[in-house]
Amino acid sequence: MFRKRSFAAAVLLQSAIVIIAQDKPTPAYYNYSKGIKSDIILQDDFSKFNNYWLLGVEENSWSESIEDGHLVFQSLTNCSKEDLLPAIIDQKRDFEIEVMLKFVEGQMDKGYGLQWGKAVNPVRQFDFLLTGGGHFTIDKYDGVFNDYVPFTVSDDVNRYAYNKLTVRKVTDKYYFFLNERLVHSMLFEPFFGNLIGFQVGDNSTISVDNIEIAYLADTFPGAPPTRGIKVKESLSKILIMDYKFNIDNEKVTIGKPVTLTVNLSNVGEKDAKDLVITYRLPENVEVVNFKAVSAIRAADEQLMTLQFFANRNYTDSVIPISFDIKGADITNSNDLSLSVTVDKPVSKEIDRTVAQTYSEYRGSNDPLKGLNVAQAMKAVQVGEYYGLVIGIDQYIGEWPPLQNAVNDAKSVGGILQDRYTFHYLKTLYNKDATRDNILREFEWLMQNVKENDNVFIYYSGHGEYLQSMDKGFWVPIDAASKAISKYISNEDIRSFLTGIHSKHTLLVTDACFSGDIFRGKTMTIPYENSTKYYQKIYSLSSRKALTSGGVEPVMDKGKEGHSIFAYYFIQALTKNTEKYCDAGQVFESLKIPVVNNSSQMPLYSPIRNAGDEGGQFIFILK
Repeated sequence: MFRKRSFAAAVLLQSAIVIIAQDKPTPAYYNYSKGIKSDIILQDDFSKFNNYWLLGVEENSWSESIEDGHLVFQSLTNCSKEDLLPAIIDQKRDFEIEVMLKFVEGQMDKGYGLQWGKAVNPVRQFDFLLTGGGHFTIDKYDGVFNDYVPFTVSDDVNRYAYNKLTVRKVTDKYYFFLNERLVHSMLFEPFFGNLIGFQVGDNSTISVDNIEIAYLADTFPGAPPTRGIKVKESLSKILIMDYKFNIDNEKVTIGKPVTLTVNLSNVGEKDAKDLVITYRLPENVEVVNFKAVSAIRAADEQLMTLQFFANRNYTDSVIPISFDIKGADITNSNDLSLSVTVDKPVSKEIDRTVAQTYSEYRGSNDPLKGLNVAQAMKAVQVGEYYGLVIGIDQYIGEWPPLQNAVNDAKSVGGILQDRYTFHYLKTLYNKDATRDNILREFEWLMQNVKENDNVFIYYSGHGEYLQSMDKGFWVPIDAASKAISKYISNEDIRSFLTGIHSKHTLLVTDACFSGDIFRGKTMTIPYENSTKYYQKIYSLSSRKALTSGGVEPVMDKGKEGHSIFAYYFIQALTKNTEKYCDAGQVFESLKIPVVNNSSQMPLYSPIRNAGDEGGQFIFILK
């Protein structure tokens, strides 16, 4: 729920809460939890990419990045934005949620801060928010906002530094701390859902330094031992791990059935023996078949299917679907919002957000495995690898010959064939690299590459840039003159890359003015050598380019018979010893030596408006 309301300008005096010092600390004392945090549920200090925060940019909506150990979150509209992750918390146990964040810039009267216990089906949540003007509030939304503490001016709010927000639950009571000062306490209220995260106000920017969620032990440091032993209660935890819609037609059509397959997994320690699962659909949407699940053993998973259609009286464009799961101690059914749109195709992929955020419960150590897809929700398979390598030296007419382009291309093709997994590798050198042949190979890739496949394209040759058109071009072998009709424009290349329905496409160009392919602001996911990182960057599609320079000439000569860019690109692929190496790592290894040994600046970035979702092309050693 995006918080849209404002607050009255009147200043509300805050009552001082006095805590009487006691020998035994009480939960109302901030340091009560010191030394008794037992199990960490979620922790992130943003020193690297650890969890599935948004990290990217949606034009005219929001942007989010990790910068210098902080999560920087910005709303680009007149609407608040939120970034939420699932945190499966046993609410019968004592726990503590703590975040450090600050207001950077924007509208001073709009709330930013912590959301927790959130559901999206329907939208309900708890908020602990601040403003840049020095206010705080604690509330819940269950269809309407209910204030526990209305927006209140407080000297405890840091307007120019980080604020520490702490939500502590002990037995049946909540304790709220602002910068380690108790500002409110009340009876505990159960969560609506499992989502937790951050809200940024309209047209504003915040910086988050840390988030930690932990259970609290039953005793405090120095306390005498308790009589007997408290055994951790076993729970059944039924999670929707992923789902997929299937239709027989190209689009969702009135009167035609839609089949929804849902993968349910019990990630808890206890069997779920008496499940009762029901569905919710709008009026005039009829059910053909519903195959429910009545029991799931611990560490097991089962499929559930629902087939439905919208009859001729259905007038809305979107068909929402939700489930209610009873008989499990914990479930995420309220965390998800499922829907299809009439007269629109269904996604051919599973919901990546769900698959990524719950991937830690899958128990797989394979960084490229773990999403249960297709009719039986099979694990995602790495598709086939296609390579197209183009090198041109022997130009004629108005274009001078080059010395190293073909040698560079042949060396790259040889390394790919010898060291890395490539199923198809096509090369075009000199006389074969005509305009028609290059375009023919692009068309072949469009016709043959499938949605899980990977495409690598390397071009080494002349490039041209026409300032009057503000456009860059490749120069094929048969472009003897400088007539535009003989060139291949970067716009055409971008269109072909968009039409190749691969999972990942990487374009590497060693040519003058090759950086013209980018055009526009984009963002990428920062590298981390971890299972979660490779799961995320493989599951998200990518269309990226690695170029030898920007909108500038680049060197043909370099080292050991290669251009300076090609030499260090080849070195990066040759020296790599990791099984999985993404294109971003290759760029990082060549960027500094190319800059230090030439006057050009290599670039690596998503290709704008070509379908990049933040993933990475991954080189896999044989």
